[in-house]
Amino acid sequence: MTAKELFREISNMESFIETKKQRIAVLTDLVSSPGGANYSGMPHNPSPDPSRTATIICNKIQLEQEIQTDEQKLQEKKLYALNMIASLDSADYQSILVKRYFEHLSWDAISSVLFYSLRWTYYLHGHALEALDKKLAEGLKECS
Repeated sequence: MTAKELFREISNMESFIETKKQRIAVLTDLVSSPGGANYSGMPHNPSPDPSRTATIICNKIQLEQEIQTDEQKLQEKKLYALNMIASLDSADYQSILVKRYFEHLSWDAISSVLFYSLRWTYYLHGHALEALDKKLAEGLKECS
């Protein structure tokens, strides 16, 4: 796995968790909203689901459990990535990677914080990724 693949996987995991949290918000709104009016004059429940509220609450609980599991996996992946970044020799490499992939700063913000030109920041970022790729490859060799 390359450094970019690792960071992309972390970003995707964060996006999936955020999407699940949005789904929970929608389910919460559905539970608190009243059902639609029945104008057919028939006394039966038009929904095939006998208890709409119970189903929504069950879905919400299931999503919350999935989020907890996903967040735990995400934290483990982030910890692994941060440990690999900490093993890099250059403090500039570490700073750039942390600020870009964990603090989600823009390139302009990173270059101004580090007092480098934007072009030099890109250059350092490329070398930081290469150095991290080497560390990740070494880590895989040690594991096998």
